[in-house]
Amino acid sequence: MKMKVFLVITICFLGACAPQSTTEDEKGATLSKDLDHNWKDEIIYHVMQRSFYDSNGDLHGDLRGFVEKLDYLQNLGVTTILFTPLYESGFYHNYFPTDYEKIDPEYGTMDDYVQFVEAVHEKGMKFLMDMETQYAQSGHKWFDDSYQNPDSEFSDFIYYSDSLNQFPEQIFMPTRSPLHDFNAWPGLKHNIVFLDLNNSKVKEWMSDFYSYWVDPNGDGDFKDGVDGFRIDHIMDDLDNKGLFTNMYRDFWRPIFNDCKSINPNLFVLGEQSDWNEYGEHMVQESGADAAFNFQLLFALSGEEGTHDMYSVSDPNGVKMDPVRIHKVIEESMSRFSDSTYTVNFLENHDTKRWASVVAGNEKQKRIAAVFNLLLPGVPSIYYGQELGVPGEVHEWGSDANHIPVREAFPWTENPDSPGTALFYKNTGEWWDQSFHNSEAIQHLALSVQQSDEQSLWNHYRALIQLRKSQSCFRYGNYEPLTLDHPELMAFKRKWEEESFLVVLNLSEKSLTHDFSEENDANMTAVLGGATLNENGEVKIQAGDFGVFKLNG
Repeated sequence: MKMKVFLVITICFLGACAPQSTTEDEKGATLSKDLDHNWKDEIIYHVMQRSFYDSNGDLHGDLRGFVEKLDYLQNLGVTTILFTPLYESGFYHNYFPTDYEKIDPEYGTMDDYVQFVEAVHEKGMKFLMDMETQYAQSGHKWFDDSYQNPDSEFSDFIYYSDSLNQFPEQIFMPTRSPLHDFNAWPGLKHNIVFLDLNNSKVKEWMSDFYSYWVDPNGDGDFKDGVDGFRIDHIMDDLDNKGLFTNMYRDFWRPIFNDCKSINPNLFVLGEQSDWNEYGEHMVQESGADAAFNFQLLFALSGEEGTHDMYSVSDPNGVKMDPVRIHKVIEESMSRFSDSTYTVNFLENHDTKRWASVVAGNEKQKRIAAVFNLLLPGVPSIYYGQELGVPGEVHEWGSDANHIPVREAFPWTENPDSPGTALFYKNTGEWWDQSFHNSEAIQHLALSVQQSDEQSLWNHYRALIQLRKSQSCFRYGNYEPLTLDHPELMAFKRKWEEESFLVVLNLSEKSLTHDFSEENDANMTAVLGGATLNENGEVKIQAGDFGVFKLNG
């Protein structure tokens, strides 16, 4: 594809009647923002497309296959699709490119990509593109041509710590290290080097590159453009090396501003590199719109931080602390404004699957779904989470470590059925241990769960429908209740005249609670197994929940 210089599209062209606000960047440039859209209305579906649906029989999920399954996502109720990177790479996960400007041929062609984006928009859905553009991989022309060749026309694009281009800066390696081979599935070796992100040529190229995806044909019609980006591993001091500093304002903010000058509604979700932070500083400094709520994930799983993410799960599940959960929610709400967002999630392509976090505890799978979808914030569901698929990160000495948390979506009970994207089939221990090779597939498969009214899939679908139908779960305030109860989690969500009570029993015994002191309205049960007894008290079984509409 050819990078283009983009004209600024005026607000009048986009529709001057839309409510707008203006914000000022650090250079004083005024950016307009359409207030018609609130990302709290969205439910993100985060998916590794290589593992989703295979349309041509090569076992790799692809763009045409994804188009075939858009009706599934609509039926589930999600509204926004987030992919892992699409660009060409020697790594199966595509995070380190050999060519930024090409679609990985196993996913399809550029025409397939445009047809995919247009199909998503025709369904009334949105698409977010994942980017990690701080690095390049061996095989990329910038590195291959400039390595040990200081006269290369691409020398300015790779950061070398010497004048002879013998020491490119490398990810995870000390400065001036010999070239290091990283092990990649299935038995390949690649180098990963830094771009020179301080160089004006690189900054200009990068701004044009991001802007291209916002409006590929430059016609001002965004039906073929992304609705936003996820920025992987975003840092102010890249990898804490002191080489690329003030990145939020000096590198990322100009790129985001350029993209939003084309489409003011563009959404930028940054993955803060320090998972122990809320990420509001990154959002404020870079001009991104949202960060991930890792703190909520840690609170729900009973973990203290990143170091626990790969530990062995307790066979009894996790211990949820209502006080800690309440605190994280209130902290999140205080750190993000009405125009910035926190994204709630239970799992992603880097973490242990939630079903494995809770050691298969069915009640805790369902409890967590309630938190995921009914708390303040923008919910994100990782593909297969709605089915309860398991998966843990292993230590096999390559990026195959994460294949168990990136397995093929189980469309049917038969892993050999057409469309199942088993790109890793028969390639190693990750396949030998796959849930597709176990009896678990008999109850995990979508075809089984869709026909079972009590399935986890139908539980997710009901919660999604509730969130979408009741505005208080999207925009409402948050009032914590039962703060002195160590095992009962309860909160109110209220928006305008609408009010709901959510109650969750986090214990292993039945509980009864009288909410009359905290609520003087009549209650009507809406969802879940909690009931009202003859005294008007809420009775809730171990590991169950209840949603009540407050009347009057």
